[in-house]
Amino acid sequence: MKRIVMGLWSALLFFVITSSTIWAQATAQISGAVRDQTGALLPGVEITATQTETGVARMTVTNETGAYVLSNLAVGPYRLEAALQGFRTFVQSGIVLQVNASPVINVVLEVGQVTEQIEVQADAALVETRTSSVGLVIESQRISELPLNGRNVGDLITLAGAAVQTGIVTGRLFSGAQIAIGGGVPTGTDYSLDGANHINFLTGVGLDLPFPDATQEFKVETGGLSANRGSSSAVAAVTKSGTNDFHGDLFEFLRNDLFNARQYFSTTQSSLKRNQYGGTMGGPIVKNKLFFFGGYQGTKLRSDPTNTQAFIPTAAMLAGDWTAFASPACNAGKPVVLKTPFVNNQINRAQYSKVAMYITTRVLATIPEQPDACGLITYGGAITKQDNWQLVSKVDYQKSSQHSIFGRFLATSQYFPNGLSLTKNLLRSGAIGTDALSTSYALGDTYLIGAHIVQAFRLSVNRIRNWQIGNSFFSLCDAGATFFYCGNSPTWISGSTITGAFTFGSSFGGADKAHWPYWNPWSAQMNDDVSVVKGAHQVSFGGGTLYGRMIEQARFADGGQLTFNGSVTGLGLADFMTGRLFTLFQGQPNKHQANQLNLNLYATDTWKLTPRLTANLGVRWDPYLPQRIPDIVSGIPGAVYNFNHDRFLKGIYSTVFNNAPAGFYFPGDPGFPGKSGIDNQWWHFTPRAGFAWDVKGDGKTSLRASYSYGYVFMTGIWREDTSGSNPWGGRTTLTQPGGGLDAPWRDNGGSPFPYVVDKNAPFAPRGLFLTQKPNMKTLNVYSWNLSLQRQIGANWLASASYIGTRTLHVWGQYPINPAVFLGFQPCMLDGVQYPTCSTTANTDARRLLSLERPRDGDKIGHLAEFDDGGVQKYNGMLLSLQRRVARGVTVSGNYTWSHCQGNYVDINQNGPPANETYTKPGDRNFDNGNCLSDRRQIFNATAIAQTPKFFNHTMQTLASDWTVSGIYRASSGAPLNIVTGTDMALSGTNLQRPNQISANAYKDRSGRPLTQWVDSAAFSAPALGTYGNVGWNSLVGPGTWSFDMALSRTFNVHEAQRFEIRVEAFNVTNSFRPGCVQGATGCSPAGISGVPSVGGGITIGNSTALNSNTFGQIRTALDSRILQFALKYVF
Repeated sequence: MKRIVMGLWSALLFFVITSSTIWAQATAQISGAVRDQTGALLPGVEITATQTETGVARMTVTNETGAYVLSNLAVGPYRLEAALQGFRTFVQSGIVLQVNASPVINVVLEVGQVTEQIEVQADAALVETRTSSVGLVIESQRISELPLNGRNVGDLITLAGAAVQTGIVTGRLFSGAQIAIGGGVPTGTDYSLDGANHINFLTGVGLDLPFPDATQEFKVETGGLSANRGSSSAVAAVTKSGTNDFHGDLFEFLRNDLFNARQYFSTTQSSLKRNQYGGTMGGPIVKNKLFFFGGYQGTKLRSDPTNTQAFIPTAAMLAGDWTAFASPACNAGKPVVLKTPFVNNQINRAQYSKVAMYITTRVLATIPEQPDACGLITYGGAITKQDNWQLVSKVDYQKSSQHSIFGRFLATSQYFPNGLSLTKNLLRSGAIGTDALSTSYALGDTYLIGAHIVQAFRLSVNRIRNWQIGNSFFSLCDAGATFFYCGNSPTWISGSTITGAFTFGSSFGGADKAHWPYWNPWSAQMNDDVSVVKGAHQVSFGGGTLYGRMIEQARFADGGQLTFNGSVTGLGLADFMTGRLFTLFQGQPNKHQANQLNLNLYATDTWKLTPRLTANLGVRWDPYLPQRIPDIVSGIPGAVYNFNHDRFLKGIYSTVFNNAPAGFYFPGDPGFPGKSGIDNQWWHFTPRAGFAWDVKGDGKTSLRASYSYGYVFMTGIWREDTSGSNPWGGRTTLTQPGGGLDAPWRDNGGSPFPYVVDKNAPFAPRGLFLTQKPNMKTLNVYSWNLSLQRQIGANWLASASYIGTRTLHVWGQYPINPAVFLGFQPCMLDGVQYPTCSTTANTDARRLLSLERPRDGDKIGHLAEFDDGGVQKYNGMLLSLQRRVARGVTVSGNYTWSHCQGNYVDINQNGPPANETYTKPGDRNFDNGNCLSDRRQIFNATAIAQTPKFFNHTMQTLASDWTVSGIYRASSGAPLNIVTGTDMALSGTNLQRPNQISANAYKDRSGRPLTQWVDSAAFSAPALGTYGNVGWNSLVGPGTWSFDMALSRTFNVHEAQRFEIRVEAFNVTNSFRPGCVQGATGCSPAGISGVPSVGGGITIGNSTALNSNTFGQIRTALDSRILQFALKYVF
């Protein structure tokens, strides 16, 4: 099979490379049939479609059935002509083609002279009677006129309905929104720009689209996509092009906190200043032949809001008195009693850690305000200084009526400095800076081989260069720690967390460029597509290939990531002050490279069964060729390996790394699958089927249904954490080390760092590992839909759709080296006597592999095995109502009612670390609940209205040329996962859940500031050695909404020139809108502007910890009212 398909593929590539055609843009098509007045079909009719802005014309001839198809047409306004000797020429103008649209325009010719014309001024019908997918176009007017917070076109994607933003990738992952469309996974969406691949290979989400003045339109589709797309949903955008007239604009958008409401929970008004400025220009180089378009936007942002809360040690705590901090007033209404041996919530100062005291002294010295009795302070946690820009250029060349070529370039730059370059507050030491540049290239042409055959070959290259800028302050060695190596982190401590208090530390290294880590992905894709019209069939076939590579240099844990969660004293801050370290996570700098090759072939048939019924059939071949990890040097493999338990028990060792524990094998060891660890899977054939029924034959009512089956492949970053394993990155986690914070490696033979990665490299104790089975299946998505559309009048379209999605083989992780609960009696483990056999202090000694083979097991801490058994099910109803532009008014609205259920999995596919596993070893379904993307109800509405032209001079001066627009969005809350925050099951797994002891888990669902959304009294920690009864994602956070408006007035200064003054208001009513429920490790309530980002994109979901002293409270908010002013010059 492999030889056969590779032979076919080689033949296809030869055909592609030797052909003279190079590309098709994101396009549309017109189809239909021509009849005479008696209803007889007319073959041989000459059909011509002319793009009225460029003068570019396409011609075809109706076939023997009287049918015609004009495919691969550029979007924009068109005039359609039909001519046949003996009949009057038919002309229809006012047709506007949108991206991926497929309107049916049937023509009736009247007997007469061909020189006589019958002219019709009408747009195409709104009802879709040819394709089967469910979709919505966001056209140019809405992109330019709607109030767009941040001028990010991608924020409009969720307006399509049945779309949920599950996170925002930032920092090392560059930028982009993770959006689940139609119940699929965020990485299951095919993003394209001008028909070219527009996906960040690192994360699998879309790259930034051009700014609003440079984007023509985009379409969001889901359910029943054609076989030319391998995904379950798609976003296809189009860059603006030049025309026969010079056109463009100059603009500046301004924000200043003088005009904004104070941010909720902020103690002072920030000094926000943002300028977004730039312009566009397009026009002819040679009329009707060669056109250009270009644009630039710069963004400068300065902001210092004081609305971030933290709890720091007070003078009383420093003196040993913890009574106030442990009181109900400081702990969400529940008192805390410090655990034995502490009495009356007092701690002897002599028990404080010298390292903790050093850190505390340095932190307190940089905080400009005094805490209250609980230690609460509010500080500038989001101070920023950003300098970003975007550049876009495009050239279109109409070589002949049969041959068109275009090229497009897009560059997006982001720069913002690290936190400590803007403030001395060490609580900002975790704010990493970014210096990144994304570039995207597209080239192509469309060629008509004959009247009924169109070929398109496309090529794209996307590349990101991304440096991360850490902070320099002091190291653990500077703080007095012993038995710790700081050579790789001379001036910083890695990002560290104190539950219920504060975070500090810089995850990615110091501020000097020699220590900057980087992530540099790139990808190249080419596709060849052929469309042939024959009789009642429109057959399309083709194929493509994508090659991607990511190269990174990571420094995640050089300085030691520290966690204090209250396991010892009952309070995270008390654990920190006494040096009771829960976990130390440390590694050394490491490089990682992953290469990916994707191949595909497809064939589709759009078959006109009857004049009113069209069938859509297709099949796609999508083999899975897993990522290959190249050798780091000759003879030393890259970071890929497998683990086999049977080999471990038999004591079978690797011949590649001499110190590897038994059971591990690497490239070069017998039986290891190539350079990937996973077998190639060639037999991936996916069918597609659907129909579109023109119910009455008038093009005004359609009933459509479809079924599709496709694959979603892993993102480029998926194996990032594998590269941090032993021996490459040496990452290891010590749980409650005996030396505590002051001497972390004292009881583990001293620090293993640094070392050289070679055949004799050491394997640090309790290393973190991620492995997989060679026969891992890749994620696949089944989707189906049933849709009813009805055009009302000339401009209204109503639709009702059912969307179903079932996602199988979603990758999660099993913990295959958990700590075993051995009861509470005394016992001896690996020669050490323990008075209590099962405690968090001996978690590592109780791990399964340590009990089975202590010599090898002691080198293994968290060991996760990728599991391909995750399932996600979605059922949704999408109702929509749309009015296209008529008399200056356009309206669009939709309502989604849906439910998504599934397993706890990383649907964002950012490459989970080894400790991000299912909660209960061996039981995937214990973590079954609402999907991360589950929002039961979503409502979106947009409207744009322009005042009419008045003839009265006074009325014209006062009331003409005004435009008002608005966006209203509302959504149910995001799933909320309640966790204990500590290891009550004594299994070493994270995100364990408590017991729910009250029927009602909510307390105050008003959503007001500082209210208790979740009732802490409704939960209790389970008994040691057991798991709680609370289901995963079983609660729901606060719902949210946004209401934004814009008002503008234009002043004509010349026939084709005008000025526009504009004011925009975001959160018009200045209403309080709750953010995340407190204790959350990650949050994206509804995908609405102002939602906190997912830090680095690596957190699964919104988990609220019971041991947080602000558990269940509402202490964050979305933006208060923001005003934005703009001035535009349009020509």
